[in-house]
Parts: sequence; structure tokens; C-alpha cells
Amino acid sequence: MTEELNLKEGFTRFIHFTSRNSKLVFSIVLVAIISVVLFQKIKKPYYETKAICKSAISEYERVDYEEDWLQRTAIDLINHLEINVENRDYNEISLLLGIDLSVAEKIKKIEAEQLYQKDMNEEFFSLNKFEIMLKIFDNSVIGDVQDGLSYYFNNNAYISECHREFIASKKQVINDINNEMKLLEEIRRKGITDQHNINSSLKVVNGYEKTTIDNQTTILSEYREKIRTQIITSKPLSFVRGFAKVNKKEDDIIVWGLLGGFIGFIIGLLIALIKEVKKI
Repeated sequence: MTEELNLKEGFTRFIHFTSRNSKLVFSIVLVAIISVVLFQKIKKPYYETKAICKSAISEYERVDYEEDWLQRTAIDLINHLEINVENRDYNEISLLLGIDLSVAEKIKKIEAEQLYQKDMNEEFFSLNKFEIMLKIFDNSVIGDVQDGLSYYFNNNAYISECHREFIASKKQVINDINNEMKLLEEIRRKGITDQHNINSSLKVVNGYEKTTIDNQTTILSEYREKIRTQIITSKPLSFVRGFAKVNKKEDDIIVWGLLGGFIGFIIGLLIALIKEVKKI
């Protein structure tokens, strides 16, 4: 009971104190808010946009990653660019992305993160995609930055070497399938009908699980086309959805205005308290 009375008394005193110094406190709050708004209007505005991407780097590496790590290498490569952005090393950004220096200077922030989805059990699981967030001072160069990111991945020495090995191995599998299909065709032409004695010696890996291919031309042909599709779609960086062309500027006036008002209120109370203490 005593604690409740002390709390009530303390709150009453605070209200009376604020009321006595309302002009001073709210004058400082008003000045703080106006200052923040003017600063936000004066400072350089920027645009924020996002893209959804996927990368086949983990397939090139042929490592059994956990689901959360399938896009990790690509995400790390994107986030590594942010180091140069924070240091304003625009010459390095221009070199890495293959873009003009004037375009590189327009980048305010770039960041990538893994995408997740919630299942029926309200649990999150990772997708084979990630999101890139881009903040830029000029929305007319968004397309240039997107092209630059593709250049960045395609010209990375490590990725290029892994990609070449990946393509070469897939083409070798296609050649093996073609040879097997020719062998089966020759056997059929010779009139051998005892299919139980004809076993394909070819075993391939479909990228996710090992499968023994039956000695049937149709199955081999279907798998060959699947590998050809993998060769076409397995790019170092693919934009599932490119960066949206945004026209609305981000200025954060409301957020910073509220924060400025709160800080001004605290400062006003401190000044008012100091004035009253001096009067005693």
C-alpha cells in the first residue's frame, strides 16, 4: 500500500513539474523536431529496393550442405561488398561490379539474407533462394547495379573454376548416356531379346540422390534432358525477380522526428530541473 502511495505521489509531482515548465520543455521539443525535419529534407534522399535471387554455387562445389547453407557462399559474396560501401571504396566497387565509378558512388548499402518460409507446423524452413536489399541514391542506375552483380559472380575466379568443372562433368555424363544408348540400340538391332542379361553399366548422380539408370532408352533420354536443363539453369547468380524500379524516396522523417522529439523532451526536463534547483 505504501509503495502504491509513493508511486502515485511521485507521478503527481512529475506532472506538476512538467506543467510548471511546460513552455520550456515543449519549446525544446519543438526545436528538436523542426531540426530533425530540416536535416532530413537537406540530406541526400535514397531509394530502397529488393531482388530475389538463387545461386548454383553449392552444386558446383559438390558438398552436402545443410539446407540453411545452400546459398551461403552467394550471400557472403554479396555482403562482402558492403565492406567496400561502408569504407566508401568506390573504385574497388567499380572494379568488382564492372560499372562506372559514377554508378558505384550512388550505392548507399547492399545486403543479402536467406529467405525462409513457414510450414504447416508453424516452423520455418530455408528456401533455395535469398534476398538482396539495395539502397541507392539514384533510382536510374538500379539496372546497372543488377547487371554489375551478375558480372561480379561471373568473373569471380573461384566460381568460374568450379563452374567450368561442373559443366565439364555434366557434359561427360551426357556423353556416357549417349554411348550407352548407342550400345542398347546396337544390341536391339542384333535381335537379342533376353532383356534379363542386358544390364546397363552406367550409374549417374542426379545432383540430389544416387539413382541407378535402367537399361531403357527412354529413361536414359529423359535423364539426359534433365542434365541439359541443369547446365542451362545452374548459373552462379540468377535473378528470380530483379530489383523493382522504385520512385518513392526514403527519408525516415517520421521515425527520426519522433526520436528527436523524445530526446528534446528529456533534455527539456533536465534543463527545467537544473533551473529549479538553482532557485532553491
